[in-house]
Amino acid sequence: MVLKPYIFVHIPKTAGTSFRLAADRYFGNSRVCRDYGPKSPETSEIVKHWITGAQDKWNFKKAFEKSGYQFLTGHFHAAAYAPLFGTCRMVTFVREPLQRLVSEYNHMVRNYGYKKSFEEFYRSPHNINRQQRILGQLPWAAIGFIGLTERYEQSLSLLNQKYGLDIPNCRENLGRDGLGELYEIPADHEDELCRLNADDIALYKAIGTLFDWRLRLAETRQDFVAGTLMHADKGRLFGWALAENGDEPVVIQAWVNGEIIGETTAIGHRPGLCGMGIGRCGYVGFSFDISKLKAGDRVECVVAATGQPLVRSPWKVLEQA
Repeated sequence: MVLKPYIFVHIPKTAGTSFRLAADRYFGNSRVCRDYGPKSPETSEIVKHWITGAQDKWNFKKAFEKSGYQFLTGHFHAAAYAPLFGTCRMVTFVREPLQRLVSEYNHMVRNYGYKKSFEEFYRSPHNINRQQRILGQLPWAAIGFIGLTERYEQSLSLLNQKYGLDIPNCRENLGRDGLGELYEIPADHEDELCRLNADDIALYKAIGTLFDWRLRLAETRQDFVAGTLMHADKGRLFGWALAENGDEPVVIQAWVNGEIIGETTAIGHRPGLCGMGIGRCGYVGFSFDISKLKAGDRVECVVAATGQPLVRSPWKVLEQA
């Protein structure tokens, strides 16, 4: 049986270089495959041949497994390899968006001779909401582990605990003494930066909330659940939930104004999620009847066993059609 590899979505300037170099040491260079783009000398030959050249991902997967790789890393979107390898062993780190932007700008100036102004850099579409764009083509709640750059040591400890690994704490390519010292954001640009990167800021906040729940559950030896509310349609609220440990379905409760309005098991089929490599072949869906609720009501959907809220909960009920 071929074990699924670990997939590291390396978002620039999130301490990803430290993590991937530590992973090199842990897994061994010969077991690490790299996809940093067709022009990068770091990119592995099988990526150049099957992904860039032949554009044949299935044969890439066969070559990957035959080569004995255990870890795939690179500057690619989360959705790029999810259908091939699944999401349960996909990991990434995110960073406070404005700090990440300034860090990447300084990195480009320092290491690549970037000559344009900071304003030109952050107004480029490529650099707006970059973390959300890298993760957003996939339901990010399904990613196996998302750490926080600002809480790197804590994140690495949780990651190792989750997967039974022992990846060391190595700090490389920081550009400064550490992450404790924040970059100063020019006051005359901060409002524009926040407006342009509103999606990234919301994503970072949501991931931070989820991280706190992961930590809390780990400390009490309770299971974490991946899941999110998706949409409301014809008086029903739809979502999905997947247990991190084992393949038993998750029981979800819906609450409104402190009272439970329903409880259900997440076993409905979501074909789109299956195609993205999300577990239980996509049999992770659930829905609640919200047709009798009034506009403005907030529906809290939580894991019955632990009270962990799902992503996008509470859900605000709009005017019923």
